[in-house]
Amino acid sequence: MVADLQTKVEKYESRASRCEEHARTARDKAEQGFYEGLAAYYASLATDFRRIIEKRNAA
Repeated sequence: MVADLQTKVEKYESRASRCEEHARTARDKAEQGFYEGLAAYYASLATDFRRIIEKRNAA
């Protein structure tokens, strides 16, 4: 179960990283803002899954 959660953490961290890269190379402010928001969303999901893993390991 924890391995599945760790896979999700890695997936969302990877997506956040790709979105950050897209934001850096964006052609305009709207596109940049979109990718920055998406990166923040994926980073938040990764953080949430890390917290779940920590709780499961502590139990």
